[in-house]
Amino acid sequence: MSDLRHRITLSLILFLSFVAFASYHKGTGSTAWLQWLTLIIFLTMGYVFDVSFTGSNTFVFDPDADNWRRKTEAVRN
Repeated sequence: MSDLRHRITLSLILFLSFVAFASYHKGTGSTAWLQWLTLIIFLTMGYVFDVSFTGSNTFVFDPDADNWRRKTEAVRN
């Protein structure tokens, strides 16, 4: 499921990149391309977060050092 989600997100980022480049024209002074670029940046950051913190190697935040030591020692032994 996540592989499909990643492909869709990357496809959307690529498509919107083309839209942003197409909306830029030096002579008009239009800033519409900035709006598309903002959306691309949001999608890219969401994609990076999705890839980094979800999936089979999910990030686990455990502020208790004793729990973390027990987990890592169990893997090493």
